[in-house]
Amino acid sequence: MFLMTWAWLISVGMAAPRPLTVGPGQPALAFALTAVNEEVATETVNKVQVSLADFAGMMPPHARKALVVHFFERSGGPEDLKALNRIQRRYANRGVQVVAISGDPDSKAALADRIATLRLDYPVLRDNHRVVIGRYGITELPITLVIEGNGNVFAIGQPRGADVEEAISAELVPLLSR
Repeated sequence: MFLMTWAWLISVGMAAPRPLTVGPGQPALAFALTAVNEEVATETVNKVQVSLADFAGMMPPHARKALVVHFFERSGGPEDLKALNRIQRRYANRGVQVVAISGDPDSKAALADRIATLRLDYPVLRDNHRVVIGRYGITELPITLVIEGNGNVFAIGQPRGADVEEAISAELVPLLSR
């Protein structure tokens, strides 16, 4: 499967980035960041600060079977974010929540304006100082983690463009069928 190992990256000719601080089967690292699309965050978790603990781990208030966390920056373009919106719409009723984390140093207003034009159905969080990105050991964006409801990382990968939706769906289907 695309996300399960770094072998997928090599098989399609992409260099694997340096290893992250977490891997499949390990607990995801906690984060709490402010959403730039505050209305969506409020509809999702009843507040503008969104955290891993809202969805996964021990007794989360908004428990999900899976959390898709997509780290990105502006240079990646909007296609990945639109594909993630399709994932959110397709799997929301099966217990999946998408969250995107921007590593761009833009002002909150500038990022919010860009995100508003996309009309996304999931929270987009701002990590403009790259604190969370650094804690995860991420050196190359975009990168996507699929996190199980128990808080453990299920899969990690770097799908881009047309591959995003198919690759993430390929990881979600077996996870959701457990």
